[in-house]
Amino acid sequence: MAAADEDRFRVRPSPPKARSGAKPKGFVSQVLKAVSQSGAKASGARGARPASTFGRGRVAAGMAGRGLGANARRVVIKSRFVMLRRAGTTAVSAHLRYIEREGVTRDGQKGQAYGADTDAANLKGFEERGRGDRHQFRFIVSPEDAVDLEDLKGFTRQLMQRMEIDLETPLDWVAVDHWDTDNPHTHIVLRGWVGSERRGRDLVIAPDYMAHGMRQRASEIATEWLGPRTEAEMRRSLQREVDQQRLTSLDRQLLRQATVNIVDLTEARVAAQGAERQTVLRARLQRLEAMALAERIDANRWQLAPGMEQTLAAMGERGDILRTMHRAMKGEQRELVTDPPVDVAIIGRIAAKGLDDELHDRPYLVVDGIDGRAHYLKLPADTDLGACAAEAH
Repeated sequence: MAAADEDRFRVRPSPPKARSGAKPKGFVSQVLKAVSQSGAKASGARGARPASTFGRGRVAAGMAGRGLGANARRVVIKSRFVMLRRAGTTAVSAHLRYIEREGVTRDGQKGQAYGADTDAANLKGFEERGRGDRHQFRFIVSPEDAVDLEDLKGFTRQLMQRMEIDLETPLDWVAVDHWDTDNPHTHIVLRGWVGSERRGRDLVIAPDYMAHGMRQRASEIATEWLGPRTEAEMRRSLQREVDQQRLTSLDRQLLRQATVNIVDLTEARVAAQGAERQTVLRARLQRLEAMALAERIDANRWQLAPGMEQTLAAMGERGDILRTMHRAMKGEQRELVTDPPVDVAIIGRIAAKGLDDELHDRPYLVVDGIDGRAHYLKLPADTDLGACAAEAH
């Protein structure tokens, strides 16, 4: 009997004893942190995290785009928040010079900055007004149907007017339209200060508005101007994405649908998408299979390659670089070197220069080398392109 009593034990749950060192984070806190790091989601969407609780536009972020359907016009907006003290004293003037550079208009002329009420903005005056600002916002607004919009100035002004309503304050901004790429777009520079110089305050924009609200407002305007996309337009848009060697909206949908990198396209799972959408997704998976980025498991399932998203993004970047080099060489036959080794000297003529990443001001040179090859060189972010001579060494 005594031996049986000794074998018995009673579980008494209790909080873990305190240990030395930093206090471990609770499970819920860790989950919330992981969700936050995964990126902002549109406020009010089912399953989305609550709207941010600071910054202007947090209410508008949840309201914008509610009347838009799947056939709404699409607009891509890239945004950047720049701490001016960290960027350096010449960063603003260098960026303004770049967006107003030669060759960006429809007829290849120098760009012209404009503002809310002028077609010829004074960039020096804008820079002087923002001399003491803590930060600055930079946007690249690229409507999918920019060519059909035609009046990018009017489109940009209407977008900024709606932003003023959403953010409940007048905004000080300048913009330049660029027509020198396959996708016409607009660069917008927005001061990070509102109110008078003496009695103003820093402009703080809610993350949800930066991530979604502004894009939804732009989509609303494009849809109002051109009307909703027709079935034929939507079909052509998706068909163009099937064969592209870059990350597309179809790829993003496949990644969202994938479970442990496996995409299941059985009819029961995709019935809500419609047969046409499923056909397009299957066509894209077959193209990814040919690129060794997906592998068919059976008739309805594919295994996506690890790192597929990063690989497609890199392929898209390389394609952009090759197009830039072809334009720079103007038909001259050269072997194109997109990623030359950093420890090899390159001597030649500068055929073109610009920004490899227009949002982050990372410059590049295309050098027509004496070795008979054209080289694409990525330069440090603080490089002054204006100081580059006609010959590169």
